Amino acid sequence: MRAVCSFLLVSALSASVAAYPNGAPRAACDSMHPVHGHKPQPGTGGYGVIAEPDFTGTRTKWTIMLNGTSAFHGFLLEARSTRGGKIVGRWSHLPPRTKALDCGGVHGSAVTHHNHKRKDMNNISFTWTASSCKDAPVYFKATFVKHYSKIYEGITSDVLNDVCLRPPKCLDCDVSKAGQRKVLGQARARCRGAMRANTLSLRKNGGRSCRQDWDGLACWPETPAGGVARVPCPSYRPGLTGKGFAVRRCSPFGRWSLHSRSKKRHGDYSRCTKHRDTNNVRAGIRTG
Repeated sequence: MRAVCSFLLVSALSASVAAYPNGAPRAACDSMHPVHGHKPQPGTGGYGVIAEPDFTGTRTKWTIMLNGTSAFHGFLLEARSTRGGKIVGRWSHLPPRTKALDCGGVHGSAVTHHNHKRKDMNNISFTWTASSCKDAPVYFKATFVKHYSKIYEGITSDVLNDVCLRPPKCLDCDVSKAGQRKVLGQARARCRGAMRANTLSLRKNGGRSCRQDWDGLACWPETPAGGVARVPCPSYRPGLTGKGFAVRRCSPFGRWSLHSRSKKRHGDYSRCTKHRDTNNVRAGIRTG
């Protein structure tokens, strides 16, 4: 009888974490490991976690994106303090087919899937807010479930040493303002750090994909050939609203496509501007 009960318990947990429609259970909060007997796959599987500051409100928030070179059906995402790995902060603005998870008795302290029809998921974004500036240093950690037997654990973002960044005093001022240069430099450093750390990548579509790249304004994830990447609109450039998403196409040959108007290899930020005019934005892009 005890053996039967143990089998049923393990079966229930495995179904919950391995892309079960209701998402990961609270029992998985600490380990972030699906309990179904399958070992996690080595490497990152081409998946990544990207964190970008959002200065659109009175308090610094962070846009956290889950992306990859292939879709996934389930996930578990948490923010952790580097001091002991404590789960910190709260999540909001959840996209469709996701839900908040109460870990450690704290409401909305993690997010997971709620994917009844098991639809493919990729390039999904959430808003995270620290409970206190003292939460830092913080990193974001995710488990991706591609399907029942293919799980990738321990996928992390760069470490945020300051979760309460001060926005530039004037978001519409010239880019030479020290505040904007500082935030832009921090975003560039985070991206380049992730590019150096991401030494293992999956090559799909005949071995072709566009590598992770900094185009002068945003950090673009590795994207399969023929695919379209999207990232949250940055808010540290004049003319950009910080709302919505910028897009960038990866050619069938595994190289970032030229922008249709500027004929340069950078993202399309037309959806990030108040007046849908990116002439000034493009003029300020620097790849260095």
